[in-house]
Amino acid sequence: MSLLSDPSMFDILNLFHCHWFLSRDWLVSLVASAQRTNGSSIDWVEFLPTAHSHLVQCAIKLAPSVPATTVKWVMFVFILEVLNGDGPALEEWGSACWCHGCRRPLSCHPITT
Repeated sequence: MSLLSDPSMFDILNLFHCHWFLSRDWLVSLVASAQRTNGSSIDWVEFLPTAHSHLVQCAIKLAPSVPATTVKWVMFVFILEVLNGDGPALEEWGSACWCHGCRRPLSCHPITT
């Protein structure tokens, strides 16, 4: 798993989609505050401090060559997708995903140099 030398936000988001599987229920349990606009999708979320730190560390491990501020911004977008049901969540993969030989979805396009 590697990124191009100057990855776009979309490259990083695709990396997260392909390699980071989050449980929506677990994320919800870590939320300190969230906001919606007119009953639509969640558009802001604040996590408990230890959960925030953990999520940032996980995101940086996936994209270590990218500046932390960029990784955090894309992480926020990715997490909002998972919370709103727009992105891949752990529940969609089931336990088989963690077995040896798990295949990624056809829509996932790994980024390599």
